[in-house]
Amino acid sequence: MNISGIGCSLIDYLYTNINFNDPSIINFLSKKKNDGGLIPGGLVFTGELEKYTGKKIDEILKIITKNKEPKAINLGGPAIVALVNCSQLLNSLKIKVKYYGQMGNDKTAEYIKSILNKTQLDITSYRLIQGVTPSTYVFSDPKYDNNHGERMFVNNLGTSENITIQDIPQDFFDSNILLFGATALLPNIHDNLSILLKKGKKSGSINILTTVYDFRNSKINPDKKWPLGDSDDNYKNIDLLITDYEEALNLSSCSSINKAAGFFIKKHTPAFIITQGVNPVYLYSNGNLFNKINLTTMPVSNYVCSVLKENSNTERDTTGCGDNFAGGVISSTAYQLYKKKSGKIDLPTACAWGISSGGFACFYLGGTYIENKHGEKKEKIQYIFNEYIKQVKSKFKFKHYDFH
Repeated sequence: MNISGIGCSLIDYLYTNINFNDPSIINFLSKKKNDGGLIPGGLVFTGELEKYTGKKIDEILKIITKNKEPKAINLGGPAIVALVNCSQLLNSLKIKVKYYGQMGNDKTAEYIKSILNKTQLDITSYRLIQGVTPSTYVFSDPKYDNNHGERMFVNNLGTSENITIQDIPQDFFDSNILLFGATALLPNIHDNLSILLKKGKKSGSINILTTVYDFRNSKINPDKKWPLGDSDDNYKNIDLLITDYEEALNLSSCSSINKAAGFFIKKHTPAFIITQGVNPVYLYSNGNLFNKINLTTMPVSNYVCSVLKENSNTERDTTGCGDNFAGGVISSTAYQLYKKKSGKIDLPTACAWGISSGGFACFYLGGTYIENKHGEKKEKIQYIFNEYIKQVKSKFKFKHYDFH
């Protein structure tokens, strides 16, 4: 079995314990939609922030960080982080996980490769080209939102801005599962999603798409819903859509999560998951690939929340929680297919592995967890999953309890 993914991959420069209410930072915060200012929980591009503040990014960094160096430098990006998590959870099985993309010929690229060489992710199709490797400055305030924590992102698109569908080789579509991860950060890929999704369906692959804040389209058409490729017909070709609350509202142009879910259902999306940070996860399936499930919710992990509360002084951030959530969901989906058990893929089981993976990401800095030995991360997430089973056993029965 093969899992292949294309989408956002970059280096995250992580700055922790940033106070979003600091007067010097408040001046950089967005005052109206799409003005280029910083957004708690959102992403802006470097050029837009420089225009908004009238300052260069180096000067902005000095003010926000008080001249501090980043606490951590880690591999980030919704696609690559999700796939690394898949490779870690599925490490003992004959399931190849492969990333397709391109990086610049700079020191950042060398750093990315040094991290990925410590994982089992196949990066033979992660090409080196002329240009600047994408990067993101991540500012984390663990006390924001009543100590739930939040982040702000400043992104440099770099070489991801130039990748096109012609750069995707045919062997990408020879996989059982295709991940299109945060394609809004790859403009040419995002605008041609219809071609890629149709090609994936034609090849018999399972299309999984994860979203990210679409700053580009929000800037171009601030009063319109975000496009997903060239047509809403693309939703029917997404076997599983994974999005968060804010992105769901913008994709649907709806005012509530229930209305957004209704939009996805109306557009014949076979299955979708909508996350809400510390609030319950929404999930739905029409019964095509996953077992049929009417719109319902699953809570986040009480175990994770209790550990974070008990250790409130421990340095942590939520960077990569959503990306690892997606990786957990994809891993469970692949595992259920791999074992070829009777019946449909169980979506609540996949979602539970997502919740456990996303929860574990709160316990370390950055999106990518570097293991000391293969299987280490799986063991840690397994424990969280076991605790989660106890939490929701009265409502859900899961299909598998490990990845062996």
